[in-house]
Amino acid sequence: MYQLLIADRDRQELSGIEWLLSKYSFPISDIKQSNDLAETLNILENEQPDLLCMELDMIPEGKWEMVKAFINRHSGLTIAITIEPTFERAMQAIEISAVDLLVKPLSPSRLKSTIQQGCRQLAAKGYDNHPKIHQHSINYEDIFIESDLFYPHPVYLVRPEYGNQLNDLRTFITQFDFYNTPSLFSTTDQIILVFHEQIPEPFQQARRFLSEWERNNGGPVAIAVHDKNNGQSIHSIYQQLRKVMEATFFTGYKQVLRYEEKYLWRDMDPFLTMDEQRFWVHHLDEGQAEEIKSWLYQEFLDLRPPYPNPGLLRTRLTSILAQVRRFMIRKGLDSPDRDIRYKQVFDKILYGPVLYRIVQEIVLFINELIHTLEDQSERAIVNAGEAALSYIEENYMDPALSLGDVAGYINRSPAYFSHLLSKKYRQTFREILLQVRIQKAKELLESTDENIQQIAGAVGFNQPNYFSRVFKKVTGKTPREYRNIKV
Repeated sequence: MYQLLIADRDRQELSGIEWLLSKYSFPISDIKQSNDLAETLNILENEQPDLLCMELDMIPEGKWEMVKAFINRHSGLTIAITIEPTFERAMQAIEISAVDLLVKPLSPSRLKSTIQQGCRQLAAKGYDNHPKIHQHSINYEDIFIESDLFYPHPVYLVRPEYGNQLNDLRTFITQFDFYNTPSLFSTTDQIILVFHEQIPEPFQQARRFLSEWERNNGGPVAIAVHDKNNGQSIHSIYQQLRKVMEATFFTGYKQVLRYEEKYLWRDMDPFLTMDEQRFWVHHLDEGQAEEIKSWLYQEFLDLRPPYPNPGLLRTRLTSILAQVRRFMIRKGLDSPDRDIRYKQVFDKILYGPVLYRIVQEIVLFINELIHTLEDQSERAIVNAGEAALSYIEENYMDPALSLGDVAGYINRSPAYFSHLLSKKYRQTFREILLQVRIQKAKELLESTDENIQQIAGAVGFNQPNYFSRVFKKVTGKTPREYRNIKV
């Protein structure tokens, strides 16, 4: 990490340069400011900064030689700045071997590029005191096989939630403006970035990477960061980052993670208890989708660290799906199309990267099954109701026709049949039978010359007087009055 001295007469310019530096990942740990020449020379002599960014116009003409000597003696590298791009300023920049001569107003991109260039030159000259493992010395074997060689620099593990975005992510990484370009190692579902120098704020740089990826409409990505020089091999670091990355199963993607003890898993019994099995049998049979959803959310989405082992949790979810499968068979819902859907949910449990999405898929599947069963039940009610009405239409003339007779015909219990009529037609069996008999009596009164006694018997009434009373109660007229009006 390097020390930088910014020397400029304009305090706002000083603050602006420091602000710009804070927005990028430069290996600069200490920034000093000075707007006075004497103070600048004092800092140069006592601090000997690695990098000096200095406005040449602050140096009086008669003091150039003295200042030049200070710069050449006490500064690692110099970036020169001027208000007037004259030949004299260009010669001064050459005399102090400046990395570049920048002209005010400063271009942020030009300043950034120049400081990057200066830092690279410092690294090439060996100003960085940290031991280096060069790019060519790191390969796939080092990552996947343990060795005694410790790795002191940052390492990222980057994983997209959706594997089909891996190529796009790889391309984005090669184009991203890392200060120090990392080596890139790909596996089937993730990318390992190995940096070859210490970089400032590795965690913040990872967050900047994630932010820019999302601004470019990239899908969900998680980044696990190892930024501690704690004597671990690159293989051990990789294994640790994989452990950290597993936490995305509970917390989701779109985040940057550091290793913490909270990522150690706790044990759990993955199988349903007898009480839980009874819960599932009862609530599935009763079609209680909301209660099932609440149970699943409470069981799986309210988890806190330390989390249960993801593998055991997936086993628990398959135990629940086994209860759903038994329900499907019990209710006759196991059709070829629905079996394919069941397999999709099963695969989601085994391979889905995020717990929340797995639970949502299970909830959706259970709702589909319950709604299908409700639709089937509703159709059964409609069919049973229509069959019952047809039977009543054909047998209304039987004085002994009863609720039990009709219920037996449609293969339902009398209690169920009574409930069906009440739910579908909002009438009792007696009311429906009476309505049919009175309607048939009206038709006979209008179209035949049969007497009242004959008509009463024809529509299921044993007693003509009772028929006349019921007919008047329903129509407001006696059978005879009704016939006289219609004739």
